[in-house]
Amino acid sequence: MIKFGSVAGAAVVLWLLLFYFMDKKLYFHPGVQWGVLPIYALAMYLACRSEARQTTELYAWQPALRTAFGTFVVTHLIAHVFYFVLLKFIDPGMINLQAEVLSEGLESSKNILGEENAWKMKDQYKAEDFIPTFQKSAFAFAFGLIGGFVMALAVAWTTYGKSGFSKGK
Repeated sequence: MIKFGSVAGAAVVLWLLLFYFMDKKLYFHPGVQWGVLPIYALAMYLACRSEARQTTELYAWQPALRTAFGTFVVTHLIAHVFYFVLLKFIDPGMINLQAEVLSEGLESSKNILGEENAWKMKDQYKAEDFIPTFQKSAFAFAFGLIGGFVMALAVAWTTYGKSGFSKGK
């Protein structure tokens, strides 16, 4: 679980660094941010598969969920520490860029949000709001665990009840 989570965490960091070095603005693109989910899911699946291969019995539901969620937690922790260090120490200028990207996103969403709501939301956010603090990062990490648990449920559901995931083992 820790091995797969660590490798996945490194893959997430490399994925994000790729876009950071290509174009810092791309780093905050929703497609890039959501693009880490397949890495998380694959790591959770491989961790469950590895654990299932180590048992001679059918892979039970609880170990599957524990392994998948544990892998998510390790990966998620690495990703959040990277984000915190990047914006707090390595490139604090990214804070202003993040606020700019949000503002542009709200501007382009006027049709959906309504012009008045878009302006209210724009006025509500300032660049200072994006300064990473330990409390904000801890809250974001904890909030992300909710989605991670849902992903872990899905992975556990697809992996439990099988023995090593193959008949030949």
